[in-house]
Amino acid sequence: MLSLLAGRTSEAYAWLILSIGVGQSAGTALAGRLAEQTLASAALPAAGAAFALAVLLAARRQLRPAGHRPPGRHRRPLRGRHKPS
Repeated sequence: MLSLLAGRTSEAYAWLILSIGVGQSAGTALAGRLAEQTLASAALPAAGAAFALAVLLAARRQLRPAGHRPPGRHRRPLRGRHKPS
């Protein structure tokens, strides 16, 4: 975990705000250029949806609820039920 000195907190937030602003500006400029293309009008939303799906699939392990365990092959038998002989 990265620890910041007390005097560096405002600088860290300034870099964060700057990077978000630059990313939004670049994305808006790129989207404006692509929206002017005739074939891109249908491809732009499809590409955005495909990208969002790719991000969600890549982060699916981190997006699981806390304490969630994937089902295993070996499960405990239900109470009161026995295997048929």
